[in-house]
Amino acid sequence: MPNRMTHRARDAASGVIVAERLRAADTRWSRLKGLLGTRSLEPGDGLWLKPCRQVHMIGMRYAVDLAFLDDGNRVVRTIGGLAPGKLSPRVAGASSVLELPLGTLARTGLTVGNAVEIEGDPVERGRGRRRLLGAFIIQLMLAVLFGFFASAHFAAARTTGRWATIMPMVAQEALLVLLFLTRRRGIATSSRPFDWAIAVCATFLPLLMRPTDALGELGWLGQPIQVVGLMLAVVATGFLGRSIGVVAADRGIKTAGVYGIVRHPMYAAYTISYVGYIASYPSLRNCLITAITLVAMNVRAIVEERFLVRDPAYRDYLDRVRWRLAPYLY
Repeated sequence: MPNRMTHRARDAASGVIVAERLRAADTRWSRLKGLLGTRSLEPGDGLWLKPCRQVHMIGMRYAVDLAFLDDGNRVVRTIGGLAPGKLSPRVAGASSVLELPLGTLARTGLTVGNAVEIEGDPVERGRGRRRLLGAFIIQLMLAVLFGFFASAHFAAARTTGRWATIMPMVAQEALLVLLFLTRRRGIATSSRPFDWAIAVCATFLPLLMRPTDALGELGWLGQPIQVVGLMLAVVATGFLGRSIGVVAADRGIKTAGVYGIVRHPMYAAYTISYVGYIASYPSLRNCLITAITLVAMNVRAIVEERFLVRDPAYRDYLDRVRWRLAPYLY
């Protein structure tokens, strides 16, 4: 089997080699056959079944360790020593499986949440280059988009004279331009259409809100609240830094500063600013958009936590920081 091995798999965090000689089973026949007919799986060998969510051991002569990986090659489940004749559970969220020699999981410390780097496959390298190019194009588009927003808001401030309520938005949008251009590469990114839809909705729907012809009766209170919320959003953006994103992704766990108080300080800041905006410019349109946005933003926070909880570091963070948006409340 060594001559057929063209990949190497390693734990991305520790650098430990999981499989030195990893063969890909990426056709229907090769996945069906798997390791059937082999007498053993030597240390350093392995089989990469893709796509795959479930493994059978019918006809096998020996037990194997299994590591189920998601689209980003992050471990979503491990099974140590699946015996001959057994059938593994069907693992939701998995897109491929590593079949490894018995004892590999214990030896390498590979566990749920760990990212696996798989090297040595020309096809995968080509896909990787295309993914990098696609990610760069998206980052550039987002930077241009937020640059446009910053320019438009600055022009609005000059026209209306509402510098206090608009300039914090300009500051955050200018910061977002810089951060999207230098954004850290994600270890894993959600591929679920629902996650993308809810993220886009929560991010861009508030842009449809419009000021009313006259300031509302509570404008004297709403405008300062809006400014506070926007300034907090700038602070939260700064602490998030190059881990900024739109859809749920793992670009490193942030725990410092405001992220040590609540898990989603940017969403908390947006909530404050939206309340201030509604108080300043009350209208049915703005109220409906705000209500939908707040629901979408809360769902977005839950989606992100569900995605990141596979990372042991994030599970520790959840234990330390109990509050999602508001300390002692939620």
